Amino acid sequence: MASASSSTPSNFPSTSLPNFTPPKSILIVGSGVFGLSTALSLATRPSFFGTKITVIDRSSFPSPDGSSIDSSRIVRPDYADPAYAALADKAQNIWRQSSSPDSLGGSGRYTESGLTLVANASSNGLPYVRSSYKNVIAINKGTSAEGTVHELKSRQEISDRVGTDGYSGDWGYINTRSGWADAEASMVWLRRKVESTERVDFKVATVSSLLFSPTNSVQGVILSDSTKVTADLTVLATGAWTPGLIDLRGRCQATGQVLSYLPITDAEQERLEKMPVFLNMTGGMFIIPPRNNLLKVARHGYGYSNPVSIPNPEPLSPTNTEKTIIVSRPVTNYDNPNLWIPSEGEEACRKALAEMIPSLAGRPFTQSRICWYTDTPTGDFLISYHPTYSNLFLATGGSGHGFKFLPVIGDKIVDCLQGDCPAEFKDKWAWKKEVVENVVTEDGSRGGRSGMILEVEMAQVSKL
Repeated sequence: MASASSSTPSNFPSTSLPNFTPPKSILIVGSGVFGLSTALSLATRPSFFGTKITVIDRSSFPSPDGSSIDSSRIVRPDYADPAYAALADKAQNIWRQSSSPDSLGGSGRYTESGLTLVANASSNGLPYVRSSYKNVIAINKGTSAEGTVHELKSRQEISDRVGTDGYSGDWGYINTRSGWADAEASMVWLRRKVESTERVDFKVATVSSLLFSPTNSVQGVILSDSTKVTADLTVLATGAWTPGLIDLRGRCQATGQVLSYLPITDAEQERLEKMPVFLNMTGGMFIIPPRNNLLKVARHGYGYSNPVSIPNPEPLSPTNTEKTIIVSRPVTNYDNPNLWIPSEGEEACRKALAEMIPSLAGRPFTQSRICWYTDTPTGDFLISYHPTYSNLFLATGGSGHGFKFLPVIGDKIVDCLQGDCPAEFKDKWAWKKEVVENVVTEDGSRGGRSGMILEVEMAQVSKL
């Protein structure tokens, strides 16, 4: 038995922790944004200097199917929810630090291209865009950023501002202080920051299940080779794979989102790298300025589910008698190197490309990917102790918008772990007593069609 623990596990409940004592060992499962940022915060807080910290991931870093390992991610404070807008604004101030190659935003990891956020008239996405517009103006008021957000009242104004001879949406705005990050390079930066503390032990192994005690305590994990890794406290930061390790039905669901890529020439790179990020909340389609002659077209939508039957990940008992449960499980290029996005998704990306950058309308996509979100009904994260199993903490539910918080979310997760969750997120990030029949993120930011099943869509013939 491998061990990350040197003592009998303490009891860390889900309620407030006025007399929190750091555990002697913490095991973090998952090395994405939530997992690595949590490890960094723990490793640099004096109160945890006596804590052994271990991070386990199923693949060597960078994980080939991690949702944060990609060419680009949008970095924006443009939220309809003021709490997320304020937190993203704090994160973005750190992203902007680029004077040193060692700074997060240095070495080209962050580009402030601006963001054009739009929606179609009379669509579900329009209220989100209008609320976001008000929030970013309020954040900037009285600061040097005041006047950097500009309303776009028509298709022509949108087209003129984007500068690609295309358009999308009927109303929106441009926030010239939003931008995008080289996602993989930023994750490499974060991993190196964690490694530089020399306080975190990294292991490459597949976790098959949690290690439960007869008294409903989690004592660590069981690996695929049956090895047990124990710890006083286990943190699940496993993203879309979390529902396979703990029952989150009605609270979290893995959904697949389409990403497509096409090559561009040097001249096109020079022209398009000056465009702002272009995001239409009605259909969820977006384009991020290209990098290294590769342009990404993608969708932030309701996504695909992949329902499969798995053994119940929790111990059976008189109140838990289901031997198997149905969960949505990610399918990635790591599992199938020949995986290509469904024709429905490719057609949506093609249509968006034709609208937003007409000159590239016929250019073939040469790469594609399904990026797996961990969706919650409200789009709020799930950062909480488990109410039934002591010594188990959840840091998941990124809902497709967690990456931008990379420089700040670890500290917030550890705050919650210590029982000191920020007041504005205490209810948002809590374990909800109520469950829904079908998890569909309805925060106003999703577009497209809901209820799509991956297997069904993969069987459809392309109309292109």
